[in-house]
Amino acid sequence: MGALKGQEETLQVAMVCLDELVPEDCRYRRLDRLVDWSFVREAAGRYYVDEVGRPSIDPVVLVKLLVVAALEGIGSTRELCRTAGLRLDLRRFLGYGFHERLPAHQTLSHAQTRRFVDGALFERLFLRSLELCKQHGLVEGTHLSVDGFHAEANAALASLRASLALVAVAEPGVEEPGEGKPSRPFAPPQFTLAEPRSGPTPKRRSSNQTSISRTDPEAKLRGKPGQRPHLVYRGQVAVDPKARCVVACLGEKADGYEGDALAPILDRARFASPQLESVGADSGFAAERVWRGLDKRGITAYVPPQPTMLPTDGEPRGEAQRAALAARRRCKSERGVWAHKQRMGDAEGVIGELKNRHGLDRVRSRGTPRFHVQLLLGCTALNYKRLAEHVPQAANGVASAPQAAASDLRPAATGACPADQRAQDLFGHPLGRQLSAPPNTSTYTICLN
Repeated sequence: MGALKGQEETLQVAMVCLDELVPEDCRYRRLDRLVDWSFVREAAGRYYVDEVGRPSIDPVVLVKLLVVAALEGIGSTRELCRTAGLRLDLRRFLGYGFHERLPAHQTLSHAQTRRFVDGALFERLFLRSLELCKQHGLVEGTHLSVDGFHAEANAALASLRASLALVAVAEPGVEEPGEGKPSRPFAPPQFTLAEPRSGPTPKRRSSNQTSISRTDPEAKLRGKPGQRPHLVYRGQVAVDPKARCVVACLGEKADGYEGDALAPILDRARFASPQLESVGADSGFAAERVWRGLDKRGITAYVPPQPTMLPTDGEPRGEAQRAALAARRRCKSERGVWAHKQRMGDAEGVIGELKNRHGLDRVRSRGTPRFHVQLLLGCTALNYKRLAEHVPQAANGVASAPQAAASDLRPAATGACPADQRAQDLFGHPLGRQLSAPPNTSTYTICLN
């Protein structure tokens, strides 16, 4: 039986080095070796004003904290700040010492939901992670698996109200009352239900045509047959099968046809897959215009048709049924069976990973732009996780990433990275004030208690 431990050991004073307490195979230590975070200051320059206000927190720290939240699946900023303050690997990753106070949770929430809400900074962050995956051979770029998912909105069904439509306004010829003119009573606008009803309908089910959420008007009702509907948003991801890296993502409203998002996803994926040859998706994307559009791009579509699109007697009638039969033949070929297996293992597996481990099961904020930012952060964290797992230089503890990768990730002053050219934003304004992080190799005298 071991010796009984008391409280005396927790009161000992010792001189320790933070860098020595973090193991070499730590995920965040690998990311520090592989990622050059200096581009964040350049990208965030447009959100700061020179020589005005209090000294700002380094935007690299804010972005790193948001990446940590996505990697750890932490949805609360309060919990994130508490976790980062307790864990030594996160303090080293952020560049904070033992006794330094981390940013407040209000600052972090403001940065994600207000300051950087346009998503340009996070788009550039995602493209940088994708560029690193390409440089280290984790992206092949010839085949993509595309799939969508629903994320539950931050609104309850009790917030649903009847959707009203404007049917009449005041007469256009009515003049405003002025000097010497009698004032006429203003006629308020008249509203009616978006979908007219006749008679009492106490058991009428709500739909997107008759109801709207007062809490989050952009959230839409969706549900599987036989299940209770939920207010959700829809996310789309395109996954490369080589290492299951996300090459494109899109957060949108959960209305309309799912296949309409395939063209925007492929436009976003051109950066990582310029030589794209084929795309695999499920029958939810099936439509004649989808097959025709991919054919015009020179991309083979392995998208199975829905049973209602096929002729009942085997004889096609019209271009739509002929296109559906051709799509079914492609999906039954050897390459089509392979694409189906890749989609089930890669796209659906990545979606399950995003929802179960990276916080995409629920939208933390309200509105489509904020959901897209959350999806970008989740996909960026997933790519960084793939990078730390697969790159041997990071796993073996080499002092730095390959020189070719490091030279391509310098700020725009020394040559633009392809990710910067793809982003096409107007970054480049210097920050008003930058706070230099303390070195991680400093020696501290601490008391464990």
